[in-house]
Amino acid sequence: MKILNSRKIQLIGAPISIASPEKGASLGPDAIRLSGLKESLTHLGVDFEDIGNLPSLEEPFPVKYFKQGEIKYLEEVYEFMTLLKEKVYSALSNNNIPVVLGGDHSLAIGSLSASIKYHKEMGKKLGLIWFDAHGDFNTEETSLSGNIHGMPLALATGQGNAKLLSLFENNYIDPRRTVLMGVRSIDPEEGKRLDEYGIHVVTMKDIDEKGIYNCIKDAIKIVSPKKDPIHVSFDVDGLDATTTPGTGTPVLGGITLREAHLLLELIAETGQLASMDLVEVNPLLDYRNQTAHVAKQLLESALGKVIY
Repeated sequence: MKILNSRKIQLIGAPISIASPEKGASLGPDAIRLSGLKESLTHLGVDFEDIGNLPSLEEPFPVKYFKQGEIKYLEEVYEFMTLLKEKVYSALSNNNIPVVLGGDHSLAIGSLSASIKYHKEMGKKLGLIWFDAHGDFNTEETSLSGNIHGMPLALATGQGNAKLLSLFENNYIDPRRTVLMGVRSIDPEEGKRLDEYGIHVVTMKDIDEKGIYNCIKDAIKIVSPKKDPIHVSFDVDGLDATTTPGTGTPVLGGITLREAHLLLELIAETGQLASMDLVEVNPLLDYRNQTAHVAKQLLESALGKVIY
């Protein structure tokens, strides 16, 4: 086993699912813990602290009705992200590596706004690997659903709702240092805007043609050309849906579990992992906690575990 580095890992539970159409992702952080996370990290030799979960936005929670095209639960999501941003920024300021357990993918608004700000203050440029079956590059104008979990990557590059953008304090990720990997479900307007803003998109077709190793090595060069810090936002629906049944928006035809391990092992080898999201684990849709176990195993690889 190869330990990532000497920095402490701080686990932060982000129990949110109101930014997505499916309920249950708010139970994801505890499902990952119940898969044996503490025992695995202890065995790996990782110095870690679990600060528990942020206050949940779920039940009891008043049901609201929204107009067609209206952004959903804006005020509630904003308040949640404000608190998450504070926790992630505090972890970074204490020289820890924050790992946010989710929860739907909207939580990347809180984690990225903190990580971008912190590294800018340190004079460093953060790179981003966004592993996902979907683009998450919609805005409230282009989203067909109004669900915020489909918007965080756009917000991180400075596009979208003004209230949510205010969390970034005019500190945005550089699209040229951003790789969207494993994608296979993109809205037409979303695809046009990904090209317009210069996001590096690695589709399953690219992976089939070039091979996963070459795609990963190219991605690392793009996001961290001078050994710059890397944020990984890892959505379990980026894997093939047969591997991760417990997620809200599964798509068949994703990368294999072994390929996902290779992605995270190669990122760990760089020693530049600065922060990470592990999102969209939904135990209500799962079978015998299979998806949470997969998420736990992948986190081990991100933190340095190798086969030999």
